[in-house]
Amino acid sequence: MGKRRGLAGLLVALGLALPASAPAGDVQVTHQATKQITWSLYDAPPFTIVEGENRGRGVFDRIRQLLTARLPDYAVAHVTVPFPRIVSALRIGEEWCFVGGVKTPEREAFAAFSRPVAMFYPLRIFVPAAKRAQFEALGPLSLRSLLTEHRALRTSVLRDRAIAPAVDELFRQHPPGQTYARFVEAYRMLRSDRLDYLVDFSSIAAYNARQVAEPGAFVGLPFAESPEPVFARVMCPATPWGREVVARIDAVLETARPRPDYREIVEAWAAEEDQPRIRAVYDAFLASD
Repeated sequence: MGKRRGLAGLLVALGLALPASAPAGDVQVTHQATKQITWSLYDAPPFTIVEGENRGRGVFDRIRQLLTARLPDYAVAHVTVPFPRIVSALRIGEEWCFVGGVKTPEREAFAAFSRPVAMFYPLRIFVPAAKRAQFEALGPLSLRSLLTEHRALRTSVLRDRAIAPAVDELFRQHPPGQTYARFVEAYRMLRSDRLDYLVDFSSIAAYNARQVAEPGAFVGLPFAESPEPVFARVMCPATPWGREVVARIDAVLETARPRPDYREIVEAWAAEEDQPRIRAVYDAFLASD
């Protein structure tokens, strides 16, 4: 445990620790805390928002705050790092947890996952509004077709991201020529015509569009491989420590998720036109494990 506390302190000293809702990244300790958890953050608005006027108000930020309040025997540290760093930390058993991980067979080899805490939905292909007719002419739109028959159309992916099994497999088989580190970078490239399309969830696209372009600059198009809702979970290392934390988190979620205030967190930042879709699948979300 001393080694982990030392790591958290070093990260703070290097300016890497940045809590979503508390003063500068020091370990936050309550008087009854006997253990420690380091929450890892990846800047992915509107799920995790680490800067600007909405700092700490993302979906995952609010869930992390709820869990922290319900686990008072854990002292808390926060560290903001690129997403691949989070994955590599869990691989080697660092005592970190991340709100927002998607469970995949590959990740289950090194990570323990909670019950779903939120959902990614719906998934669309986003294009500049000026290119809408060009893409609709390819209909019925298919990501497989774009990646195999229309390779001249440029896209990009976030390294180590898991979107949905069918989509992830297509990107493994036909990798784009580039990757990006932050969502806003990808939307800037889409806006400046350095990319032709992005595969993303509507709420992420809507938030980032507001940061880099005027309303209506991008349009989201359904495509053949678009999945059912993808559930986000808390992801901790697959160690005795990590499994204990996940068990504690699951106990909190059992009572918290059915509450109206938790539903409001899940629906926060969703586009108005998407909310009926989210509400229609919320019972399946609650029944999932």
